[in-house]
Parts: sequence; structure tokens; C-alpha cells
Amino acid sequence: MSANEDRDLKDAFEALGSSVQMTEPSFDQMTSRETLDAARWRQRRHRAALLAVAVAVPAFLALRAKSDRALDYERFTALTGIDLNEVTWEAPSDFLLDFPGRELLRRVPIIEIQAPAIIRDTVRPPDSNDTKQRSRS
Repeated sequence: MSANEDRDLKDAFEALGSSVQMTEPSFDQMTSRETLDAARWRQRRHRAALLAVAVAVPAFLALRAKSDRALDYERFTALTGIDLNEVTWEAPSDFLLDFPGRELLRRVPIIEIQAPAIIRDTVRPPDSNDTKQRSRS
């Protein structure tokens, strides 16, 4: 870089710095009590609005669920001619569930476990672990 280009670059940075100083507040202005108090109040209002929404939405959904707006099946059948008790719906992707061995997943296998019969002679006698008969050495 030549001295002229260096001076031009320095002038450009100074012009940028002075334009920022004219448009942006100083550090002292940003950290003043009034600015910080205003920011706190904005944050409190924002939190209050979020709390109001967080309470209102579930309340609205709960009240809406309790309202008696059940589907009138007889009126629907009269208007459309479709009996909802006889209609079945099949998803467009049901063919993906057709695979070899699918019927094995539809039923529960019966597993029989046969335990060997316990013969009375093979049962350990109650005194087999008698510590009185052990020798002390």
C-alpha cells in the first residue's frame, strides 16, 4: 500500500466513525438510569404479554373443548347421503405396510413352557447345611 492509499483508508475509517457517533448513542447514554429503567419496563411488559398469552390460550382451548359442538351424524347423513357408520378410510400410504410376514405381527404367539417335574427324592434334606456337624479346626 502506498502512503496515499493508506491516508485514504484512514480518512474513510474516520468518516465511518464520525457517522456512527452521530447516529448511535454514546456508552454513557446507553448506561444511564433512564435508559436502563426504560429497558426494564419494556422487558416487564413483554413478559406480562407472554404470560397473558400463556394463560389465555390454554383457557380458550379448555373452554372450547367443553362446549357442546358435537357432530350431528343424522344431519350429516341427510345432507350428504353418506352413513358414517359404514365408511372406512384407508390412508394413501397403507400399501407401504403390506410386506411379507405381516400376518405374523398381527397375532400373538403362544409360548408354552414346560417345567420339569420335581421329584421328592431330589430335594435337599433340611440338615444339609447344618453347621453343628462341621469340624472346627
